[in-house]
Amino acid sequence: MNTTSKALKSNGALAWASDSAPVYCSGVESLYSFASNHEGFAPFRKFLDLIGYSEQEYGSPLGDWKIPSSSFGYMELCLLAEALTEYTDSPQGVLGFISELLSVESDFGI
Repeated sequence: MNTTSKALKSNGALAWASDSAPVYCSGVESLYSFASNHEGFAPFRKFLDLIGYSEQEYGSPLGDWKIPSSSFGYMELCLLAEALTEYTDSPQGVLGFISELLSVESDFGI
């Protein structure tokens, strides 16, 4: 890791994600950023559930699926579609970005 990356990470996960997202993860970053306005990052958590990340890393879903549409308005659905398309096109790249993003997030206790 270079010093630029460390400096960006010291600004927090949202700043790091917007400055560090690869081109093929711009939709994932947009969903993450937009989800920061929701309680518990609900739309992003549901994205992690849909791609299987939650189950693989945590052993259970992160989102509340009692009412599946509860976290999704028109904007959230558009951003979710973009993020899912990016995952379909580059699953390993997106998973790598998510892992690093969540690592930065955990450093800040989010």
